[in-house]
Amino acid sequence: MPNEISRPEPPALPLATEDYSRAYTDQKNNILRLFFNRLTSVLGNLLSTSEGGRLFYFPCGLFYSTQNQTAAAVNTGYAITFNNTYIGEGISVESNSRITVENDGVYNFQLTMQTDHTTGSDAALYAWINKSGTDVGYSGLIHNVKGNDYHVAHWNFSIDLEAGDYIEMYWATDDTGLTLATVAATAPHPGVSSAVLSVSFSSNY
Repeated sequence: MPNEISRPEPPALPLATEDYSRAYTDQKNNILRLFFNRLTSVLGNLLSTSEGGRLFYFPCGLFYSTQNQTAAAVNTGYAITFNNTYIGEGISVESNSRITVENDGVYNFQLTMQTDHTTGSDAALYAWINKSGTDVGYSGLIHNVKGNDYHVAHWNFSIDLEAGDYIEMYWATDDTGLTLATVAATAPHPGVSSAVLSVSFSSNY
């Protein structure tokens, strides 16, 4: 099992000699040294960062985009990009769109897309998951977006990943008047991101 931590067993110490024995003492110390080295290794794997000790360390990431994202053609997939990192602990963005993990495990993804639709008719917003270059079967969803309006689409899913794997979120539309839109800060609200992605480590698998 990836990331499995070996449980140290209590050491089997040799029976003491009736008289002092240097050989016995050295043998017992070596057994205890091996046990404590294994115990220290397990604690290191659990805490895993210099900030450990008070809390366990879990990889996590929060990424967002301050850029408008458009579809040059209808019914064509485009990777959602993220040009800002707010949190990146064991998870990073590569090539602006590849959410890459450093550790094996099950990860939870929470995606928010802010859309702007500038034409009057309804439009379809498609989204799906691509794992390390391959679309994940039956991972797609469809949002219906009204014309001349903003719309927020949310998506929450969990997926198993190995160290070095990456996830890309793809989107498409049947109307190029639909965009993933960022909105500048205007009183009373701060800026609005075109896409926000939160990623957290859920469990070993």
